[in-house]
Amino acid sequence: MSVYRLLAVRYLFQRWDRAVLIISSIALGVATLVSARILNQCFEIAAQGTTTPAGSAELYVTNGEAGVARALADELRAAKVPGVKSVQPLVVERVSLPDLDGRVAVLVGAEVSSQLLTDNNSLKVKVTPVGDIPKWQLLPVLAAVKDGDLTRAGDLWDRIPARLAMVSRSIYEDWNGRCQTALAAGQPAPPFVVRHANRDAVCLPIGVVDFEADSPLAPMGKSFIGMSVGQALGVVRPAPPYAAVGGAAGAGAAESPYPPKVNRIDLFLEPGADPETVLAAAAQVVGRRAEVRTPDAQRRSTQEIVTGIQVGVLMCSLGAMIIGLFLVYNAMSVTVAERRADIGVLRSIGATRTQIVVLFSAASAALGFVGAVLGVPLGMLLAELTVRQFRSELESMFLNPEVRLTHLSWATAAAAVAAGTGTAVFAALVPALQAAGDDPAHVVRRSTGSVKGIWNVLHRSACLSLIVTGAAMILLRFNLPSRVGSVGGLTLVLVGLLLASPILVAVMVRLARPVVRATAPFTLRLAFDNLSRAPGRTGVVIGALGAGVALMFQTAGVGRSNEEPILSWIEQVVQADHFVFNGNMTSANSSNSPMSANVAGDLKGLPGVEDVMSIRYFRPEYNGTVVYLVALDVKTYAGTMRHRAPELASDLEVFPELDDTHPDHSGANKVLVSHNFVERHKVKVGDTILVPGPRGPVPLVIVGAVRDYSWSRGTIFLDRARYAKLFGDNLIDICHVFVKPGATAGAEPALDRYAADKGLFVTDRFSLRKFLSELLNRVYVLAYMQQLLVGVVAALGVVTALLISVLQRKRELGLLLAVGATPGQVLLSVLAEAFLMGAFGTVLGVLIGLPMEWYVLKVMFVDESGFNLDMLIPWKATLGIASASITLATLAGLLPAWRAIQTRIPDAMQYE
Repeated sequence: MSVYRLLAVRYLFQRWDRAVLIISSIALGVATLVSARILNQCFEIAAQGTTTPAGSAELYVTNGEAGVARALADELRAAKVPGVKSVQPLVVERVSLPDLDGRVAVLVGAEVSSQLLTDNNSLKVKVTPVGDIPKWQLLPVLAAVKDGDLTRAGDLWDRIPARLAMVSRSIYEDWNGRCQTALAAGQPAPPFVVRHANRDAVCLPIGVVDFEADSPLAPMGKSFIGMSVGQALGVVRPAPPYAAVGGAAGAGAAESPYPPKVNRIDLFLEPGADPETVLAAAAQVVGRRAEVRTPDAQRRSTQEIVTGIQVGVLMCSLGAMIIGLFLVYNAMSVTVAERRADIGVLRSIGATRTQIVVLFSAASAALGFVGAVLGVPLGMLLAELTVRQFRSELESMFLNPEVRLTHLSWATAAAAVAAGTGTAVFAALVPALQAAGDDPAHVVRRSTGSVKGIWNVLHRSACLSLIVTGAAMILLRFNLPSRVGSVGGLTLVLVGLLLASPILVAVMVRLARPVVRATAPFTLRLAFDNLSRAPGRTGVVIGALGAGVALMFQTAGVGRSNEEPILSWIEQVVQADHFVFNGNMTSANSSNSPMSANVAGDLKGLPGVEDVMSIRYFRPEYNGTVVYLVALDVKTYAGTMRHRAPELASDLEVFPELDDTHPDHSGANKVLVSHNFVERHKVKVGDTILVPGPRGPVPLVIVGAVRDYSWSRGTIFLDRARYAKLFGDNLIDICHVFVKPGATAGAEPALDRYAADKGLFVTDRFSLRKFLSELLNRVYVLAYMQQLLVGVVAALGVVTALLISVLQRKRELGLLLAVGATPGQVLLSVLAEAFLMGAFGTVLGVLIGLPMEWYVLKVMFVDESGFNLDMLIPWKATLGIASASITLATLAGLLPAWRAIQTRIPDAMQYE
């Protein structure tokens, strides 16, 4: 140990800059892994909270966003399915609180008597009574709970005239504070108002809900509002007016088009009951009206929504880690090169090869451990910065507005530290084995020796194996688990190319040698000759630079290939003069913030308005994934767009066929689908597809395909009137307002007044197009942010490679200074080598980036989304990336260049 301390610890202090480079490389690689892990967990939890919020049951009866008829819960209870302890219908909807600055909350309607008022309830919550509770109205409810008749307790609760709510402590304190302020000012206390679909419902908070840490409702801790099922339905899905005035006949009429439906039904099982057996029995009762799922099956359908994002984030982090591995290898090569004499002395006095390997591996492990520990908090910071960048969009996309980063567990942090340390040790093994295998006589004389043949054979075999295996995985990707072939194969090919970079660099140097010798100045020729003498030393770093350039080139190319057709499509389809919606521009194209259908009629009656097209968005499950259903007023769409977007003429011709009143309509549920829906789900015109509805599968007949980029899993277009009948949903999400020619000045004030009165938002065509364009660009900015770390890691590799160059050329540099070369010429020679490394890395990156862009667009995009986009070369971005790469590499050579001109001639001459 004393020898190790002398040779390892003391060396680290003497070469602290080298140690910093290794630590930095590992820290950045670990940081990208940690941030990817945190972000992926954040996306997964947010998506899970949207599709299965408050989930703690053993089985779920669900139709996704379509909902389930509430009467099905009564049928399941009446069937007394063996093993089912409790049947609980659940309503979960996004609402806003207009008197609390429009704060967004999640309304959960449950059979409160059983899930909130009982001790040891399954939701793991505690309710503290507050305010003026109507105790005389609750007495029958409490008596039914005491008798164990929970169904009757729920029915009694629903009949209480006041809408009783239990709210999270954060909401209650905010509302109560405003009440106290108003009372102190001699004003009446404001009511507690819940708004859904621009309808206001006055509620009475009677309890504050606190959640245990492991409660399924804990993610909603600051935005929870709880009600009984019936009262929650009265807020989010009130019965049509004729049901209230028509008595039994009106109620019966209301049942047909708009039956009461809940988001899902939870089944809680008896202890020891077999979930699969209960699932089969419950499915017999449910039939085709819904699907009975286990939590794992429900999670799988949810996971599909965010897997694409997760794979992209993870690939960027793995890229940084892999490049970091090669650069740590390069840094350890510097250490071996500097300490050849020490190794020779140790071997001469009896040190074994194992001891030499342990010496370098232990030093690398220590540096890797420090870097990994530093990378954990850096990764948490990167994740926080990313979420801040997209917080408003994320809060609007998901049901629960509280999109919070997950806490990094000790297990995940330990795994990240182990990965960083292991990477450092693995990267040090090859230099350590080479050092241990050298002849002591050679290393004592400081002769460079040559790479043994066995290492050449192993190197070439490893490169070829990785590339061939990766290519085979890509070709056989449809026979492998999802994304294993496409993503895993690409990763193996890239690692193989990176490992083969010394071979590729040697070929590039050989091709460029005649031109450089004929045209370049002395300092550049000197740098080129040194580069050509040691392609193995510089090849890894040039490969790392090339990998960074390739990733950025591919991202820029894919971005341009996406951006141009999508922006062109947006220019065509976003033709209305104004857009009215609830929430913000991000939530306008989701079903999270709906409006009443009456809004469209009101807008059409405003002065200066020519026509209004209303749209409802719906996300049903089809073919194991979530697709997009756009229900729009097809007659209005075709009529208003015909003269505004003539380039859409071929698509507009088929839209009127979806209207029930069209002469060619056969009475079937006709739909149009997007081109990528056809490609991804392998359907064709004339096929009938089934999507879940509140009463069971809804058959839809495909009558045409149109161009659309709304959703990566495919889009279905349906007439909104027919959608309302099929799915029992008459809400809308956005109104496209078309203004009469020359009437803009009169229409805008009327629109603004109406939106302000209803608590809605209005924007114009230019603002919406600009928002969508900026949102698209910001997605690729996120990718560039992650790849910037790859560039920084690669720049650190340039420093280490040039330090090796200066070390191995110590005698040569001393001779140059001795025969009259100025320090400036020596400095320029080292900087020229850094410049050449940057130039070769850029060329290599572009050569790799071109097929990568093709692969992502023509293979991964087609497999994942069905979009078959034209491949566009990002010429402007390529010039910027090339300039940044070469500049970064040249600047990275400053430190080694400065070290070179500090060389003393006598020391350099006696180095051998």
